[in-house]
Amino acid sequence: MTYPTTPVFITQTTGWDKARAHPAMAWMEKCTDAWDSRQSWSTPYTDWVTDDFTFVKPNGERCTGGEPAWDAMKLDYAAFKLSHHEPSWVCVVDLEDGWEFIGEGKLYIDLPEEGKEEKTVYDLDGRPWDLGVESMFRFRFVKTESAVNDGIRIRRFQFYSDSGPVLAEMLKREIVRPQDLLG
Repeated sequence: MTYPTTPVFITQTTGWDKARAHPAMAWMEKCTDAWDSRQSWSTPYTDWVTDDFTFVKPNGERCTGGEPAWDAMKLDYAAFKLSHHEPSWVCVVDLEDGWEFIGEGKLYIDLPEEGKEEKTVYDLDGRPWDLGVESMFRFRFVKTESAVNDGIRIRRFQFYSDSGPVLAEMLKREIVRPQDLLG
């Protein structure tokens, strides 16, 4: 039996080199750099996401509506002093009005309080980090009429990651206390 298929862009990569060959991933690199540097945090949310933007957290909690979802995403990342994303595998589907993609990568983070041990996790550029968390990301990008940020916006972002190692390190450094977790 035959069935319809859709062409996709798939690449295994070490960093952005192979991934950026696709225009959506080239934009994602720009977006990720602006996010990790916190540059995008000081611009209007509409520069990066749609008014109907949805953010789905690793625990499944769903935040909807442009600005509230953008703020929820910033709040989750505000727990980190610094962050850096490096892709390792992506699959991009071209759609009529944009793209959808899933990707695997490593999220490097530094926590706000220094640990007692020396950092042993390094990104591809050799920079040390507190943690490197294997993660998966799913995005839906749409093309817009705007000239800002190449006329692309994020409509949906879902983040898949085990927050256990991050939480354990935060407990160890007394950034959070066990009673904080109980509500």
